[in-house]
Amino acid sequence: MPRLLGRKTVRYGSVTSTNLMLKELAMADIEAGTVVTATVQTEGRGRLGRKWESPEGGLWMSVLLEFDRSFDIRRIGLLPLMAGASVATAVAMEYDMETGVKWPNDVLVGGRKLCGILCEFIEPGERRCAITGIGVNVNNPVRADYAFSHQSTSVAEECARTVPLEVLENTILEELDFRWGLLSEGNFQKLVDDWQDMSLTVGKHVTVETPSGIVRGIARGIDQTGALVVETSGETRSVNAGDCQHLE
Repeated sequence: MPRLLGRKTVRYGSVTSTNLMLKELAMADIEAGTVVTATVQTEGRGRLGRKWESPEGGLWMSVLLEFDRSFDIRRIGLLPLMAGASVATAVAMEYDMETGVKWPNDVLVGGRKLCGILCEFIEPGERRCAITGIGVNVNNPVRADYAFSHQSTSVAEECARTVPLEVLENTILEELDFRWGLLSEGNFQKLVDDWQDMSLTVGKHVTVETPSGIVRGIARGIDQTGALVVETSGETRSVNAGDCQHLE
């Protein structure tokens, strides 16, 4: 079956953020599967409103996914997980790196963050869509004055060479297209198993800061909505959203 994601790609030089640009295009009824890329983002964002530095050399893109009206919106939490798994798989394939994923949306190499994901649900007109923003540090230097720079890395730093962005972009979209097919077909358990196979969070002692308070315990996996299942004080809790830290 022909690939859906990336059949139409809109490329910009400098933008505020690719998510914002794609949101405007979605409101103008652009087709599902459209990808927006930018050389530079001036207002790149991560989760919880954090700034995401997006200079030239990185891979900054957003993908428009459209759901059937019957889609169970409770499963929207699988999106950042399958996007992260797609990036981790693509980087491992192309550059022979040992990658892993951290709940809910990070891709790590050697314990340092390589990629962040930001998914946003929108309803342009009668459509139900999600914008999946993917930011990968590739050839851009991770400067010391960036927030969380001591926790970050780039493909070029790990490979000790500059790599072509278009190759990684294409492989990520191939991997994401495959997982989008699984989600669309309702094959949720395969997505769960796929993410857990490369998870750096499962089995760890974690603390998760949620809107309703701190959850501490051992991460046992994820459920079919993408929620993190944490064993704490002899019981399990499912955490749908939060800032997760590994304690070991």
